[in-house]
Amino acid sequence: MTLPSTSTMLRDLAGHLIRPEDRKSLSLASAPDSKARLCRAWLLEGCPDHPDHDSARALIDQHAATPTGEFLNAALTGANLGAPEGANLWSLFCPTADDASRDPAIMAKTLRKRRRLTAISPAARALTDPSTELLLTTNALVSPPLDPESPFVPDDLRDEARRILAMPQRFWYDHPVPLDASPEENEILYGLARLDDALKIECDRGHLAPGARIDLAISVSVTHEGMEGLAADYVRNLVRAHLKLTHLRVFLFDETRCQQMIDALCPGDDAAAGVFGVNGAYGRHYSFLKTLLLFWQQAVNPKAAFTFKIDLDQVFDQTALLSHTGHTALQLLMNPDWGGRARDYTGREVDLGMLAGGLVNQRDAGAGLFVPDIQRPHTGHAMEIFSSLRLFCPQWPQAVSTEAEIMQAEAGFQRIHVTGGTTGITAEALRRWRPFTPGFINRAEDQAYTLSAINETSYLSHLHANGLIMRHDKAAFAGRSITHARAGKAIGNIERLMLFSRYAALLPPGFEVLRDHCWPFTSCFMHPQAKTLAALIFLMDGSSEGGRFVAEGAPRLLECLEFCETGMDKRLERERRGWDAIYEALSAKRYSTTDLAGIIAGAATDHSA
Repeated sequence: MTLPSTSTMLRDLAGHLIRPEDRKSLSLASAPDSKARLCRAWLLEGCPDHPDHDSARALIDQHAATPTGEFLNAALTGANLGAPEGANLWSLFCPTADDASRDPAIMAKTLRKRRRLTAISPAARALTDPSTELLLTTNALVSPPLDPESPFVPDDLRDEARRILAMPQRFWYDHPVPLDASPEENEILYGLARLDDALKIECDRGHLAPGARIDLAISVSVTHEGMEGLAADYVRNLVRAHLKLTHLRVFLFDETRCQQMIDALCPGDDAAAGVFGVNGAYGRHYSFLKTLLLFWQQAVNPKAAFTFKIDLDQVFDQTALLSHTGHTALQLLMNPDWGGRARDYTGREVDLGMLAGGLVNQRDAGAGLFVPDIQRPHTGHAMEIFSSLRLFCPQWPQAVSTEAEIMQAEAGFQRIHVTGGTTGITAEALRRWRPFTPGFINRAEDQAYTLSAINETSYLSHLHANGLIMRHDKAAFAGRSITHARAGKAIGNIERLMLFSRYAALLPPGFEVLRDHCWPFTSCFMHPQAKTLAALIFLMDGSSEGGRFVAEGAPRLLECLEFCETGMDKRLERERRGWDAIYEALSAKRYSTTDLAGIIAGAATDHSA
């Protein structure tokens, strides 16, 4: 089988992609493995004067029927991208990186203008008593042991862990907790212990009554189907054996319990059951954790009207918060404008039913609270190394957006660029807008969430919680799992490009409107020729990475491409139908409160709570 030639497009780009100093280092003979060699072959096929050109063509033909060949053929054949301005590929593939690198001060100024709110009306009902009105949520991501013989694998789970380890992985996360994590590197223990400590300070300062306990719901997601019960038992045993939580009531929700809940709420509704759960892409458990507030309000605690999500690798550094803002975490959450309304820079109405904070990296925390967790890239370095950064550098607009938007120290701003571990929503906003992140979104699920709640004259957005900054500690303990998940995360970012581009095109406001709404960072991942850009990123990085990046990435990207082109429209329609059914059932109270309350009560780690 001979593939249709993609050489016209690749030849047009070859002079920009592959510089004279790269030619020798990109030889087929010097590739680290066969996977990287195949990626190089596709690049060299566009370089007729390279000594490996003929060998590259033969290698492409030989591997035409592999996932790599099929993905690249589908994504690149017939592509016509046009020519970049001079040697500047960013102008074509990542315009906001080009703008940010040329004049970051102008981008920051424009950002602040676009995010500033006017005519702010405070919430009719503000958060005043967190102990009764606030539901905290987080997610625990669990994987089989990296070393099944490790002494840290619980003995009673070891045989089942070995069985799961032999099964194919279905879901990919940034740094899931492996079953052999030591207590020192266990993100679940780390985050829960420090959250409880932060709430103790709230009690000490009188913001919580002595002995008060806040409900915390944890979604338990797994990398391998079939390990749901194993993972829930693991997390439950961790909490009981290692922690003595005094200010938290912890509830665990795995996929099995979620399906019990939806069966009680919408019996026999396959669309509702398909969207409600915690396994799969990040978007699925993110939507679950937000909507859970309405279940809580109706079946557990009628006073619950606000929910706020944290990540377990993040902590409220109360000492730093008090030092730099004069307020504790809960005081910053009790923002009177959360749930209010305002006008944006165009005059559109903004529903401030959501709230967003920020992050500071642990290594930077000593320099202050308002230190961006994303640093500006070095443009010269990005261009020097042969990688996809020559094409696509979202780190530039991400860094400027972090500085100007997330680190904004003033009040009166909204947020489009958010971090999922520091976001909240009100019950009223859930009922009014029925927002959700589609279950096929596996990166930036937090930024996709409000895309489902935008119309011509108004939209749901995040109030900027100035000063509400959590310390991001993942590098201190999760190094092993981060390294193991690195290739999967990189592929997820390429999927994000294809998924966000197609998703934006399917939503009622339209591609260009949403791209402008999400400017400058998230808009990077909305590209009119996303599949071609995705393939070029895969080729450039695959030419040096090879290994798992290519072997696991090509089938995922091929599946993602086919889904975007032939399946997303129907899937999105079905997901909207499922979420409408859930919100309708909750609104009409067509369920047994007793049944739901019993299912949720069974999720408690401490049944005496």
